[in-house]
Amino acid sequence: MALREAKKLLRTKVRASLRALDAEVIAEQSEAVARALWGSELYRSCASIGIFLSMPQGEIQTASIIRQALADQKRVYVPRVGLDFEKFDMEMLRIDHLLSSADEIETMWPRNKWKIPEPPVLEGEEQLAYADGAASTIDLLIMPGVAFDRLGNRLGQGKGYYDRYLEKHSATPPTLVGIGLTPQFLNDDETIPVTEQDVTLNAVISPSSGYTMI
Repeated sequence: MALREAKKLLRTKVRASLRALDAEVIAEQSEAVARALWGSELYRSCASIGIFLSMPQGEIQTASIIRQALADQKRVYVPRVGLDFEKFDMEMLRIDHLLSSADEIETMWPRNKWKIPEPPVLEGEEQLAYADGAASTIDLLIMPGVAFDRLGNRLGQGKGYYDRYLEKHSATPPTLVGIGLTPQFLNDDETIPVTEQDVTLNAVISPSSGYTMI
């Protein structure tokens, strides 16, 4: 109970700081993180990348990362959770072969209850490739979070989507990189309350410190 309450208080604190950021600051910090990612060996060497699509407000924007990954001809996977919210389940679906332009994500894709674009449900889903086996392994998974610390701990939104996804695909684990805006990175003397079941990141990228391996 104490752990759950500590996480809840930290989420409240960080979310309040994020609400204070205006769109210009979010855009600047998002681009700083994107540049640091593109310059990393992890990005340059990966053949496939999984990355989240951003909420409209209060979150780092990932559109430029997705656009560059498509331009670099990487296999690109994005989450879809909207088919059954009650299951708190998530799949990563390959999209690079479906798009003629990255603009289609914003202009043509349906949005879930958080107003986040998600891959449309296609009849039979023959065109969608799920990241569910060795043939479709995600090399690099870019993870969102409410907060991150210097030890590579991540505080999520509390729904457990990524925890369950990673547990289900633990046979072929990707390299995990957390990205966020400045208020989401704790001071060096602060840590996120975690359990043994929580997954540790391999690296984090912040707007001020750039790319940091754990």
